[in-house]
Amino acid sequence: MKNINKNNGVIDVTTVGGRIKKLRTDAGFTQSELAIRLHLEGKTAISNYENNSRGISAEMLNQLCSLFHVTADYIVNGEASDNFDPVINEAIEILNNLKTDKAKKSALEILKQIQMLES
Repeated sequence: MKNINKNNGVIDVTTVGGRIKKLRTDAGFTQSELAIRLHLEGKTAISNYENNSRGISAEMLNQLCSLFHVTADYIVNGEASDNFDPVINEAIEILNNLKTDKAKKSALEILKQIQMLES
């Protein structure tokens, strides 16, 4: 199974490295930006993960899962859980990227209002 990233390049998501690369590019991160978020020295480690030339530790797997809001099963085996919803993951990412607590609380209030309207 191959997916196309936002740059119209083909990413082989049949490997752990391919899935990491897809998650990174879908989130709009460069290898350097992802390395910074994961507290790594540089982009070389990310490149090695994506090229499957470096195995992923349990700690790094947990960090990636937390950052990209996916399960370890998805990264390791390519299987999305039943509750994997890209829209929810995108909303979580937006909330995580808001700079202030005030902005986060405001966004959450808007979501709660929408929820009440749908009830």
